[in-house]
Amino acid sequence: MNVYDLAYNLVRGLKETQEYQKYQEALSKIKGNKEKEELLADFRKKQMEIQAMQLMGQEVPKEKTEELHKIMGILSYHPVIKEYLEAEFRLSRVLADIQKIIAQGVELWYPEMK
Repeated sequence: MNVYDLAYNLVRGLKETQEYQKYQEALSKIKGNKEKEELLADFRKKQMEIQAMQLMGQEVPKEKTEELHKIMGILSYHPVIKEYLEAEFRLSRVLADIQKIIAQGVELWYPEMK
């Protein structure tokens, strides 16, 4: 048994899930629409900036947090973007669950996974 073959089988199985299908449907509504792509890119950029600061132990300025919340508010009024973000969240939750199952199965030690 080749673990890489198992990984590719897992990918094929994931592509058949409702979460993945909904994600792909939502993504197709975003791709090619410059306005929606730019809104999402700006959101991601701000999100990454804040996460990078947090990972480095830096205090996140209130203005950056407020700016991110403002963008999130704007995105919530775009049904297509909202649908995409919700689908992305559901798919990422499935992937996180799978990662947890694998980590526990091979007995990797992560205190937060108990």
